[in-house]
Amino acid sequence: MKTCTTSAGLIVATLLGALFTTAAVAADPMLSTGGYATEMHQMEMMKMLDADGNHMVTKSEFDRYYASIFDELDKNKDGNIDATEWAGTKATEQISIATGGYSRELRSMKMMSMVDKNNDHKVSKDEFIAYHGMLFKAMDKSGDNQIDGQEWLAKQTGN
Repeated sequence: MKTCTTSAGLIVATLLGALFTTAAVAADPMLSTGGYATEMHQMEMMKMLDADGNHMVTKSEFDRYYASIFDELDKNKDGNIDATEWAGTKATEQISIATGGYSRELRSMKMMSMVDKNNDHKVSKDEFIAYHGMLFKAMDKSGDNQIDGQEWLAKQTGN
C-alpha cells in the first residue's frame, strides 16, 4: 500500500511540476513566441523606441511607441484591432515604424491571440498596451523604469 501511495504522490508531484513550469513559461511574454522575441531584441528596434536618442528606453517611450503601433494597425479607427487589421490585407504590408522582421512577427495570429486577453477576437488599445507593458517589465531587469542596451540584448546574450 505504501508503494502505491508513494507512486501516486510521485505522479501528482510530477504533474504539478509540469503544470507550474508550463504556467511560468506561458506567463513570461518573452518566452511566448521565439520569432517575436528575437525580432524585438534587435538593436534597430531599440533605436526606434528610443525617442530622445540617449541609448535608454523609458517606460514612457515604450508606451508611446506601442500606442503609435496600435494607432497604425487600427485602420478603421474604432479603438480595436480585428484579425484583418492585425494581419494586414497584403502579405507585404508592414508597420511603417518597425523593422520588417518585427512587423511580420507581431502581426502573426499567434501574437494576436496572446494579446487578446478577453478572447473576443479583437485587441483593444488597453490590451495592446498592457501586453507590451509586461514585455517592458520583463526586459527592465534593474527595475529602474528604463531599458539600457545590455537589458535590451539580454534575451540574445543569455544574461
